Amino acid sequence: MTTLIEQLIAKMGLREEPNVMEKTTELVRLLELRSTNVPLQINEYGKIVLCVDLASCLLGIGFDKEQALKLSGLRKSHYLNNKRMFEKLLDLNKLVTVNDICVQLSLNEASRKAEELMNLFRGLVSTENTDIDTDHPQYAAMAVFHACRLLKKKVSKPKLMPFSNLRPTQWQQLEQQWERMIAKHYKESKVVSPPGLDGKLKASQQENLPSESKKSLKPEVEDYEKWKSRMLAMAQAKLREQEASQPIEV
Repeated sequence: MTTLIEQLIAKMGLREEPNVMEKTTELVRLLELRSTNVPLQINEYGKIVLCVDLASCLLGIGFDKEQALKLSGLRKSHYLNNKRMFEKLLDLNKLVTVNDICVQLSLNEASRKAEELMNLFRGLVSTENTDIDTDHPQYAAMAVFHACRLLKKKVSKPKLMPFSNLRPTQWQQLEQQWERMIAKHYKESKVVSPPGLDGKLKASQQENLPSESKKSLKPEVEDYEKWKSRMLAMAQAKLREQEASQPIEV
């Protein structure tokens, strides 16, 4: 089986492509397990070629589809019908989510940040009234990728890219678009206080206080001589009041 897979991959010109052999072998084995109760009306060559086709799509690798059709020995309509059936059996037509990617790649710490980025993206798309399908797995994969970058968490791009169903050039373009989107968002939402602003605010607040409040902030110390004169004046005034209130003797 392995030899036949290697031969067909080589004939399709994919021998030097990374991970194609491993992914194809994985799909063939999974297909055999899931098709035990679903008899496949297809020969061994066709089954392997279709698995190579699906693996290449998942890895974002282009190949000669006409050559693949010839190697499969199938009519074009039969080839396409079986490909759709294989996708259903292998759950490849299921839309992958941020949570799915994080779980499969053990990136649970990045899940929350990735969801935040997805919500940001959906909000921008709805504002611009575009026809972008935000449920496409490429956006979930990109959200996880940039969440890991923001959190400074290592992530393997070769392991992440297959979830997006994008070719390397397409991935690079989308990555740059998201970089600009995220940079703009953080630039607009982040408020930085200028150096020394806190001190200026405190000084301004004190200047605007009523005069009574300012005095209470820093109590004044009265000079002793002034205090002495003030107390004597108060005593003399009180004494004059007492004298004035006493009755005059005849």
